[in-house]
Amino acid sequence: MKTLCKKILILVLLVVSVSAFAQNRHRLSSGEPYDVFLSLRGHYLITNGDIKDNYKWGAGGDFQVEFQYQEIKLSWGLSLGYDRFQPKTFKLAYLPTKQNFVAWQVPLTLFCNYYFFNEKIKPYVGIGIGAVLGRYDYSLSPANIEDYYYRDFEGQSGIKFGWMPRLGCMFSLDHKHGFGVEFGMQDYFANKKLQKQRTFSLGLQYSYIID
Repeated sequence: MKTLCKKILILVLLVVSVSAFAQNRHRLSSGEPYDVFLSLRGHYLITNGDIKDNYKWGAGGDFQVEFQYQEIKLSWGLSLGYDRFQPKTFKLAYLPTKQNFVAWQVPLTLFCNYYFFNEKIKPYVGIGIGAVLGRYDYSLSPANIEDYYYRDFEGQSGIKFGWMPRLGCMFSLDHKHGFGVEFGMQDYFANKKLQKQRTFSLGLQYSYIID
């Protein structure tokens, strides 16, 4: 009986010591149970659906704060960005070419990521929800093309809400600086006069890691 108690005690001490070591590796010096990723990201946007009628492509970037709980491989964070879209042009016979104005938007996203590994290579999948404040020109939408030349500026501005799945990978050799690549989709729902909007993104990022 004494031998069994000793074995159980040794096992408990071993588990506690391993857990403490793991927590010391992955916790801030002030005691919080997470690492913090401060990231700057740039991305290229491929237009799809309704927005493709008026814009060719987009580009932009964002600043992101992410809190990663390495023991459970989950993180949550918030990002704020700015995007611009390259407008399309329209030409009627014997008349000069007309062009939409450049659209802009400011997306705010709350997201959650799951990391498959917490080593030097960190692949992940994630999902986000958020809102975008933007200003767009819908003059080249199919229902508007016929009278495009006989109307003034057709800009619309406002807020849309949507969801954003993502797939990416971060590389960090020293657990202090990270570099990553991410593929994502941004799907915003129509809101009053604002059209439904879907884009696909390819992004590169740099992250400063506070552990």
